[in-house]
Amino acid sequence: MTDSPSHFIRENSGITELRERAGTAYLGVKEGLTYIAPFVEDQFLVRQSGERTEPIGEFPDLADRWSSIDADVAVLVAPTDVVNKLAEPGDIRAVSRIHQVVDTSRGAQDVLSRLSRREVRRRRQAEKDGFGYDVSHQDEHFFEFYRNMHVPTMHNRYGGNARSVAEEKAFRTLFREGVLFRVHKSGEWVSGSVSQIDRRSRTLNARLIGVKAGDDRYRSAGAQNYVYHAILDWAAEADDIDIVDFQGCEPFLTKGTLQYKKRFGTTAIIPANIFGDLRMLIRLKSLTPSVRRFLVNNPVLAEGPDGSLVAKYFHDKANDLRSDIPHSSPGITGTSITDLDEL
Repeated sequence: MTDSPSHFIRENSGITELRERAGTAYLGVKEGLTYIAPFVEDQFLVRQSGERTEPIGEFPDLADRWSSIDADVAVLVAPTDVVNKLAEPGDIRAVSRIHQVVDTSRGAQDVLSRLSRREVRRRRQAEKDGFGYDVSHQDEHFFEFYRNMHVPTMHNRYGGNARSVAEEKAFRTLFREGVLFRVHKSGEWVSGSVSQIDRRSRTLNARLIGVKAGDDRYRSAGAQNYVYHAILDWAAEADDIDIVDFQGCEPFLTKGTLQYKKRFGTTAIIPANIFGDLRMLIRLKSLTPSVRRFLVNNPVLAEGPDGSLVAKYFHDKANDLRSDIPHSSPGITGTSITDLDEL
């Protein structure tokens, strides 16, 4: 385990939607502090009052801390072999993250045929409204986009929880190895995206996005949505691109980004990066009403026996299965339903 990333523990406490006092804990790799821990806390605790984060050691220390954790909802994100060693009966297994990709190798018509009806209508309406795009490799355009679109958009949408790539790193590792999409409406540059291109795998990785000044009026008018159409349109015509990777999100079906990107004909996959080597384990101290509601309201994605993704739903006599939270998507091949009253 000497090559494992550093591990951390993050604990929080507060009040649940049912007005119960409760606590959460996250243990595992650093990446989970950004992607997993805040989501679990926000979904389980409506008021938070005691977040604490500290580094911990490698496997022996991680195992000791995990075995002694006393949180109502505890989450572990670690390499698969570590999760296998620490899992106990009653723990809930899931993947750590998914990506959503589109095969553009068969051209524009094939891509268009897999858009949802809603996105077909939005694309047509956007073009009627004067939206169009171009691509740029000019350095000054990158800095204008990053400073005047991307950063304000992240700040306005996520505040202190905004996460992104630092400007110099984004310039060097994303823009210089990729392309800037510039979306215009009636001649005005209103939104854009920096996408990195992996020539070896023939993949375009859509990374940074933003609207002019971070102004929600542009987003509401369709400027950000049209970025996705511009990327797919360009990639489908590019001779050296076979896949568009719209990147990932936490493995919870309640994530709005997951549901939104499905409209573009994406396939859900376990990514071929650090997250592809990690798995998530959820441990519950007891099935309190708040814990039950958290599970029912947040179905997770897990790895099936054949390596595909499976949607895990929960219910009990007091909480109906959330069939209104859809999972249907290429790459998600089935469901698993757990009656919490039988645990």
